[in-house]
Amino acid sequence: MFTKSSCSVLALTVAAFVGAGASAAAEAAPGSSKDSVSEVVVTGEHVRSLEQFTPTGSRLNLSAKETPATLDVINSATITTRGFLFVEDAANSMPGVTSGGTPGDLEDFHIRGFSDTQVTVLHNGIYVGPSDMVNRPQNAFNVESVEILKGPASVLYGQGAIGGAINVVNKAPSFGAASYNIYGAVGSFGTTAVGVGGSMPLSDTLAIRVDVSRTSTDGFVDRTRGDSTDATLSLLWKPTADLDVQFSIDVLGDHPSGYWGTPIVPQAFATAPLKGVISTTTGDTIDSRLRFKNYNVSDAYIKSNQYWPQLFVKWRPIDEITFENYLYYYYAKRRWLDAESYSFDPTTNLIGRDRFFVFHDQKLYGDQASVSLKYPVFGMKNQLVVGVDYSHLDFKRSRGFPDGDSVDPFHPNPGLFGPVAPRVAPTKWDDTAVFFEDILNITDQLKLVTGSRYDYLSLDRKNFNVDGSFNAGSSFSRVYEPVTYRVGLVYDINPYITPYLSYTTGQDPVGSNIFTVNASENFSLGKSRQYEAGVKANAPGNRASMTFAVYDIKRSNVLQAISPDVSVPIGSEGSKGFEATGDVKVSDQFTVNANVAYTDAKYDKFTYVDASNNVIDASGKRIPNSPKWLSNVWASYNQVAGLPLELGGGVRYVGARAGDTANKLTLDAYTTVNVYATYNITPGVAVSFRVDNLFDKAFAQAADVFYPTQVQLGRPRYFQVDISARF
Repeated sequence: MFTKSSCSVLALTVAAFVGAGASAAAEAAPGSSKDSVSEVVVTGEHVRSLEQFTPTGSRLNLSAKETPATLDVINSATITTRGFLFVEDAANSMPGVTSGGTPGDLEDFHIRGFSDTQVTVLHNGIYVGPSDMVNRPQNAFNVESVEILKGPASVLYGQGAIGGAINVVNKAPSFGAASYNIYGAVGSFGTTAVGVGGSMPLSDTLAIRVDVSRTSTDGFVDRTRGDSTDATLSLLWKPTADLDVQFSIDVLGDHPSGYWGTPIVPQAFATAPLKGVISTTTGDTIDSRLRFKNYNVSDAYIKSNQYWPQLFVKWRPIDEITFENYLYYYYAKRRWLDAESYSFDPTTNLIGRDRFFVFHDQKLYGDQASVSLKYPVFGMKNQLVVGVDYSHLDFKRSRGFPDGDSVDPFHPNPGLFGPVAPRVAPTKWDDTAVFFEDILNITDQLKLVTGSRYDYLSLDRKNFNVDGSFNAGSSFSRVYEPVTYRVGLVYDINPYITPYLSYTTGQDPVGSNIFTVNASENFSLGKSRQYEAGVKANAPGNRASMTFAVYDIKRSNVLQAISPDVSVPIGSEGSKGFEATGDVKVSDQFTVNANVAYTDAKYDKFTYVDASNNVIDASGKRIPNSPKWLSNVWASYNQVAGLPLELGGGVRYVGARAGDTANKLTLDAYTTVNVYATYNITPGVAVSFRVDNLFDKAFAQAADVFYPTQVQLGRPRYFQVDISARF
């Protein structure tokens, strides 16, 4: 179950943690100045407070309850409780979210029927590019929370974000007592995770926080080792009560796992079909004998390095006025070189595979400046935020598609990638935006929330041939001027129940990806709108909370990608459904968290001619990777039999999903069960044993429409032991 090196890491970590925890506990004895250390590390599931300020939903310092939109949050305590090592795992536990790392997107999220670039991934509220290009599997240890704003979010974050925006928020320093966190885990398939972090005041006006984490795994498929190292540092300077200056830097180096899918084969070939995983109109299936085979080349690699310094300044000269400025620079160097497309050939019974390489060099710098004004309007309480958002991008992409080959399905000879002859494609943009948000208290109970954003985006796209000559036919420049807005009403029936209504618009980047759009895709931006109505409620004493929302999204002027480099106009698509969450503290020991989502996501008018000149009509078909039904239930019971023992677990149901545009491939529904037991060795140290996918359910996690001959399989049963300490 565990490798020898994993066990060595665990043994060392346990010894260090128990020693640190015992020392911290001793210091917290009566008479000590560190009484706060008596806090138990893992506290199980909790009931979410809707009164908590959540910055992802607005710049107006609104609570989740005041925001006229669906806003889901998972914090670091719950992430630790559930044993999530990656941000992707944490996001998947929230309502209506699925994901699947595919060749075209390392961490592809699906929300409300939309995915890829239509779901924006932010870091501390900053957009650095299309999610399928820039997003990386992120370690959860450095993260304070993962927050998801559902529906179009262009009014807040600019282009994209039709399905939603996922904001990953780092841990921040504080001026309270010094605190330190240590985490270590070992698991199946050679998995290890280590994290060390802490926050402490350096003086009365200066505080620091540092977090360093590393995860690694051998993968459940042959030769798919991956690792990620993330270091974050933040300094908070508070020279006066009215001024905050925070400098942060995030440094990431990773080598993600290179598993890109398992090939689909004819029923006649599959002597051991993997049942209950996929269904096809042709009878094709997955052969269980190929489940753990890797068809990549031996010298394949995926790696990246990124550096992200940020400077945030907040000044409140008087209570009614607040100035904020966010200055940042982002540099990333990414490399892909592999064989990632696998197709079974029934005439030879071999697996055909491609070659693909792409190199990214990205430089982005920007600045956001805003002022918040609190002043009455006709005697009504009002707050207004106005601001400017500027970013400059310099992005260089080199790529190529060398000739592929074929290998034996059961004994694939990895071979080598071969020669690389890159074609260079630089992209530059200058994006200047102005925005506002406003909340007007029409009465003490009724609030009107509005906002709008105007962008002036100057895009310059160039392509060069292999010999270095300029390709004028596919290069172009253009200015885009999208305007987006939202209007919402929030009404407090009483202190516990708040219904809301909202109308929101958004605009898509041209093509499948604004970094790679060509002259043939020089169309107007796609547009979207969403109607949403819902209610949010908390029980007295915050022993229970619930949210419910219904929505209707329409997206028009849609461009469909028919290959990684080509998109064509196809018409429109839409999604409607509902989402519900409920958290109940049944007793002081027993807590239950549940959510359910129903999504009816379909193409409306959807016709185009594909790369092989075939006329495709998918009108009325389901949008790929979008389940109609999705639910999660988590529960925990602590102080079992009077012991410092917590037992808990979760059940996840994902309904059937279309795996391709024509709906000829279906990813079957599946249910997985996770369980854990956590024992608090001391008040500051806890050890947990976990089993994910308890019943070892085989399932398809996702499919990529660009790679229709393979599907991404989910991880089999997984065991993990972890230690967490806080002192």
